[in-house]
Formats: sequence, structure tokens, C-alpha cells
Amino acid sequence: MPAPDHPLFMAQDLADWLQKPVGDSQAAMCERVVWGWLKPILGLTNRPETLTEEQSSWAIELGGIAASNPDALARYVLEGEESFYDGTRRDEILRNAAAGGVTPAGGAPKPRGSFPPAERYPDRACPRGRGVFFQ
Repeated sequence: MPAPDHPLFMAQDLADWLQKPVGDSQAAMCERVVWGWLKPILGLTNRPETLTEEQSSWAIELGGIAASNPDALARYVLEGEESFYDGTRRDEILRNAAAGGVTPAGGAPKPRGSFPPAERYPDRACPRGRGVFFQ
């Protein structure tokens, strides 16, 4: 699969977050997984050219979750050492994304999509004298 034109994060971003080396192929796979999680929630068909700070932080943290636990295990035991993975954090990030960035502490929802500036009145689509004008 070819690399996306606008990746959600780079290998170095993921390595900085995880504080350990991450190869380009591992970062690319994690980025694909994260896009699979975020795409339906954000209602997008293509990766955005730019991300908001909030979207960028979600993507990197979700990438760290995907990199740290590729099998989506609830826990891992090796020679008496047990690790528990926090699946609730992934769900919390995805709920935040679905809510438009509203955090539990409150805040206003953020608009999604691209909205051109509104046309100035009178509207060119209405012939003179036929449109409804407000003053």
C-alpha cells in the first residue's frame, strides 16, 4: 500500500511520544490503524492536509496505543511479570473525537468540514427585487 499524501504523524513523532525508537514501517502501520479508528468518527474520506493541535495529539497518542499493544490485548503475562493495557484511554480519545473535541471539563463543540465564507447580501442568485433582505 502506498504511503498517504498527508500522514497523521511521522515516525519521529511516535518515537518521541513512546520514548523509544520506531521504524518507518512500524509508524506507517500504526498510522493506518489510527486512520481506521478516526476516519468514521471524523466523517472524512481522505486524510486532512493539516490537523488541529487536538487532532494531532489524538493521532499521536492513538499511534502509541497501537504501537504498544498491536494485538489489542487486555493484559500480558511473561515470567511472572504482568502488564495491563488501558483500553479505556483509547475509547476516551475516540469519544472526544466523536464529540467534536468537547472534553469532560466542558467547552464548545468545534465545527467539522470546510465552510466557505457566506455570500454578501444581496444574494446574486436572487434577481433584484425578488429576494428577502434583512437590514
